[in-house]
Amino acid sequence: MAVAGTAPIIWGLATNRLKDAVWIAVTAEGISWVEMKGSFNWRVRTLFIGALLALFWGALGTITGYSIVLSLICMLVAGFVASLLKNLGDRASGLSICVYLMFIICNAFPDVDIADVRQRIFLIAAGAAWASIVGISASLLMPVQQPFRRQIALIWRSIATLINTITRSAVDAKARQDIYTREKEVRAAIDSSFEFYGRMAHQANKRDNRQYQLLLLRKNAALVAVNVIAIADEMEQITVRNLDDTLRVKAATLFSALEEAVTRISVFVLTLKMEEKLLATTQINRVKKLTLLIKEYELPEGEKSTLAINRIIQLTGRTVKLLESAIQRLEQMGEDVPVFRSYSLMKTLFVLRPRKIASNLKTLANFNSLTFRFALRSAIAATIALFIAKWFRIDHGYWLPFSLMIVIQPYYGATLKKARDRVLGTVLGGVAGGLLALLPTGLYAKEAMLFASFILMVYYVRKNYAIAAFIVTLNLTLLFDIDFTFNNMLLVVRALATIGGSLMAVVAGFVLLPAWDEKWLPTHLAEAVSGSYNYFINTFYKEDANWTREKRHVESKNSDVFDSFNRYMEEPGKEKIEAYYDIITCNVRITRDLNAINLEQEEKGPTYAKPTVTQQLVISECYRLFAEIAPLAERLSPSVNITKNTFEASTPSLFRLNDAQMVSLEKMRIELKALLQDLQELAG
Repeated sequence: MAVAGTAPIIWGLATNRLKDAVWIAVTAEGISWVEMKGSFNWRVRTLFIGALLALFWGALGTITGYSIVLSLICMLVAGFVASLLKNLGDRASGLSICVYLMFIICNAFPDVDIADVRQRIFLIAAGAAWASIVGISASLLMPVQQPFRRQIALIWRSIATLINTITRSAVDAKARQDIYTREKEVRAAIDSSFEFYGRMAHQANKRDNRQYQLLLLRKNAALVAVNVIAIADEMEQITVRNLDDTLRVKAATLFSALEEAVTRISVFVLTLKMEEKLLATTQINRVKKLTLLIKEYELPEGEKSTLAINRIIQLTGRTVKLLESAIQRLEQMGEDVPVFRSYSLMKTLFVLRPRKIASNLKTLANFNSLTFRFALRSAIAATIALFIAKWFRIDHGYWLPFSLMIVIQPYYGATLKKARDRVLGTVLGGVAGGLLALLPTGLYAKEAMLFASFILMVYYVRKNYAIAAFIVTLNLTLLFDIDFTFNNMLLVVRALATIGGSLMAVVAGFVLLPAWDEKWLPTHLAEAVSGSYNYFINTFYKEDANWTREKRHVESKNSDVFDSFNRYMEEPGKEKIEAYYDIITCNVRITRDLNAINLEQEEKGPTYAKPTVTQQLVISECYRLFAEIAPLAERLSPSVNITKNTFEASTPSLFRLNDAQMVSLEKMRIELKALLQDLQELAG
């Protein structure tokens, strides 16, 4: 972003062609928002698609700007296409900027003369080519598997944060409430990894050893997360303040060492530096020693806390094996080579295959009814904003539809929050930019600040949007000042247009095809319950079922319903139904119990012993409870059809359970009874 945006300005100043340079810089900046994630193939194709979109919509905006009718028709289409892309994740959201940024800016400064139009299109093409060259050059120097390793490192880092929260939860009630939020962050990191690298370990080509080992490493991380959550469940059985001081100190040190080991592995995954491997190995050995010390500690027999501590020791031992396996995977992966050494000239030439580009476009164009409503709402609102700007001939009125497209989100609560952050950041950024413009700084100092602002706005755009909006405004102020078009009135107009566009986005979310979670929450809830039901069936009755895939599926559904519930609670209007929260948490705990059962089964390995009579009775009762829950969940949302299974309640399970699995099964039976009761009350 910084190189692509600043270099054209320097060229423009050096050649006295600053006006042309601004068009190249704006195009390059728009395309640079495309997320450079995924494999080299995906990166090149996504950049190419972004360049095509910028060129097409920039040209369309240029030739339609003088006609208010054509402008509004094209804005409707551009808003619809951009919103479809915006709602499809990180990779496509950058492409959406290529659509609406280029159309709105070019439409605000139209050309009629053929020669001028040709020159504008040439400058946009030059900006697109320049951004593509910068992006591909960076990718060629990058190690082939570094993007995948970064995704995996983020999973490990989120697990370290989860361990830290679990440790604090022993003495801090607020931290205890944050555990599920941290667990959700782990789930989000895993989902993000699968979004860009959907292949699983058993599907990998073993001839590509680097990717195969990384796929196994990602599976290791997911299993470590399951063990850590199981440890958190066991900690709920322990009153830490009642423990002996010596034991408490050892336990705290153990968790601290475990967190540090996971953190070091996350850094080792990203950097592949041997010193990080040494630090990780040292912390793993420390965890082993502390586990042995706690094992030697005499505990009263038969007490609930003793059983929980012994279980935590067992789970920690398994986690250590997974951490050692993770380091082994990275060693077996070997050195990661740069792209230019891995991709031959012929292989690189075939990256942009038409069939592959068509397939990628099809992937990006996949949308559901909720996405369609959001796209239509955004398109209509942006068209109205553009009409106001053009009809009343507002100076720099293009900020009105531009701000609206940035702020508007699929859900009302998210739109309101982003509007608040953007207005705050824009006003403060305008004030700061105005003060900077008045300072007697040299020209190169302003260029340096412009370069830094490019970097900072990308850094903060996902961390804190209010700060990102502040830096974007600062960036534009510096850009206008270098272009000698800066004046205080321009900042006032921008601030007012930003406030107006943000306000229109909020109003549109309220009145134009609104997506209230009061309506969508029951659907998300029914899908989550359906996922748990299928997970249960696959665990106990289906041979060769991929439990990690089922786990990932139901945890994603749990995450969706939890997010939906949070948005629902923020919506204005009717009194909220608190029973939803109890149902959601019950379903989450059922998923955790199934995870614990499957984790134990994987540790045991293949077994052909059938369950005991007592075990089968509990399994059958859980099956009957699920059968009673299914129609109640379907009543929440008729659009969700929960798969009915043909098993009899007495159908024997596939395996015999050990003591730990029986504890999880008993806990699941209790949760199912509570879930059934909550659903009955909600239905009533």
